[in-house]
Amino acid sequence: MNLQSGKFTVTCELNPPKGINLEKLIEKANLLKDSVAAINITDSAGSNMTMAPLAVSHLLAHRDIEPILQITGRDRNRIAIQADLLAASALGITNIRTMTGDSP
Repeated sequence: MNLQSGKFTVTCELNPPKGINLEKLIEKANLLKDSVAAINITDSAGSNMTMAPLAVSHLLAHRDIEPILQITGRDRNRIAIQADLLAASALGITNIRTMTGDSP
C-alpha cells in the first residue's frame, strides 16, 4: 500500500510461453495495462521451461507496458545473474524481482 496516498498498488503476473508466439501474452497484457501498475513476468514458473522473461519484459516495455522482470537463482550462478541484470539495465528495464525459484 502506498502509505502517503492510502491507495494500493496493484500488479499482476503473466507467464511467458513455451515457444516464441507471444500473441496471447501481448493480448492479455494490453487488457491489463490500464488496471495495474506493472506486470510481473515470471522466470520458468513451476520449474517449467519458458521463454526468457528478459525478452518478454523488453517487448512489453517497448509497448509502454511496465514490466517487472523476475529473476530466479535456481538455474543460474552469480555470473549469469549479474549478466541478466546488466542486460536488463541496457534494455531500460528497471523493475526487478529476485527469488530463489521453485524446486525442480
